[in-house]
Amino acid sequence: MQVYLEKTDDELATLLIAHDAKALSVLYFRHVKSLYFFVLGMAKSPALTEDIVQETFTRFWQNRHLLEPSQNIKAYLFTIARHHLLNLLKRAQHENFILQELKHYSKPIEQTTEQWMDYRESNYLLQEALKKLPTQQREVFKLCKLEGLSYKQVAQRFGITEGTVNSHMVKALKYIKQFIVLHQLVWLLLLTGCYPFK
Repeated sequence: MQVYLEKTDDELATLLIAHDAKALSVLYFRHVKSLYFFVLGMAKSPALTEDIVQETFTRFWQNRHLLEPSQNIKAYLFTIARHHLLNLLKRAQHENFILQELKHYSKPIEQTTEQWMDYRESNYLLQEALKKLPTQQREVFKLCKLEGLSYKQVAQRFGITEGTVNSHMVKALKYIKQFIVLHQLVWLLLLTGCYPFK
């Protein structure tokens, strides 16, 4: 690994194009910190930033065949991250139901921001996220998280394995987390009057 650490980005890019995973690891640790703060400066949300950084390196690896050895790797990573964030913002802003709900509560927001976020958001966004889950995945989540049943009890109720219950929970939790983070960001944009896609 020491040999890889001594290589330039251009040399690592050449190895990456040849499907060398070690080159990706070195580039990750070399650029992840600056990429994180670049994204955080735009997204403002640490949770959303972490997701975007992870997705950026995933796409970087998946599209390694498009790289040019002399390409500026840092700039390339920043471009991938920025495009991904803008796409997420567009998708979130196009969900009219959340925009209307947020606009409805924007007038009294000066006095009650924290209270509204704590109560309204935690309940409303969770329910909206649950509506979008596949039927069995939603029911499994409700039984495990909201009713406190064990994976074994839920598996017996649906006639599925505990492994399938676990898979449903992992997917449901990941989706709910992404859903809430995205809509918190839209709420922030509305409050600050920042509409980058007008």
